[in-house]
Amino acid sequence: MNDDAVERLMNVILQMQFNLSHVIESFQQQTAEVRQQLGVIFEEEKKVLEDCLNGIDERLKECSALVEDYKKHFAELSEMSDRLRRLGAEPRPLPAGLPADRVEGVVAWRLQELRAQGRI
Repeated sequence: MNDDAVERLMNVILQMQFNLSHVIESFQQQTAEVRQQLGVIFEEEKKVLEDCLNGIDERLKECSALVEDYKKHFAELSEMSDRLRRLGAEPRPLPAGLPADRVEGVVAWRLQELRAQGRI
């Protein structure tokens, strides 16, 4: 090979190296941009999940209060039913009592009932 051919080959290799460096730099820049965009999307989705959990927490607090109200009203209605029976009235059926004292048991029971009824 003569010096001109070697020089041209070296120039081609240098140009290829330059082009490859440019492609790699462009790829790294695009990767960084995608990473940043995915980070933003991740944070948005994380916030959505946190909001969902906060909503669940609020509903559970409401549910807990309703369970306590149910227990109170059920006890009052049961007492009233006993008084009516003692006064000679026909016994009337009471609504279902709660199968558990704790909210967790009541929620599990209601979920099972709703599934059985095909409502969830």
